[in-house]
Amino acid sequence: MTEFTHKPYDRIYVRDMIKLNLDDLIGMMSSLESANAYWVDGVLFASFAMTESEELAKKEMQNEMYLDKIVFAIYPNYTKTVKSSTNLEIGILNMQKSNLYRGLIAWLKTQPIWTE
Repeated sequence: MTEFTHKPYDRIYVRDMIKLNLDDLIGMMSSLESANAYWVDGVLFASFAMTESEELAKKEMQNEMYLDKIVFAIYPNYTKTVKSSTNLEIGILNMQKSNLYRGLIAWLKTQPIWTE
């Protein structure tokens, strides 16, 4: 019988954090193939992994992850979709129940970019 084990990452490295206004985030997300953003604790965001490589695969096996960037905007209340001032619309996925994403957003809120 197969044994299943849940093991969160020990460490996640974030290379860049980009705070945008809501219209800019919607515009960026609507131009991507997957036009959904995530929402957790008053933050609308997308995270982008680094390009896969053998070296990164080894790091994943060592329980480490590398994110190329997190792009985010303050968005106090969850809604299923959001429209920009130019009527671009994207879907929003509520990730509030994800321990990983709640931890990521809690950490993001402690970074200097949060108050810029």
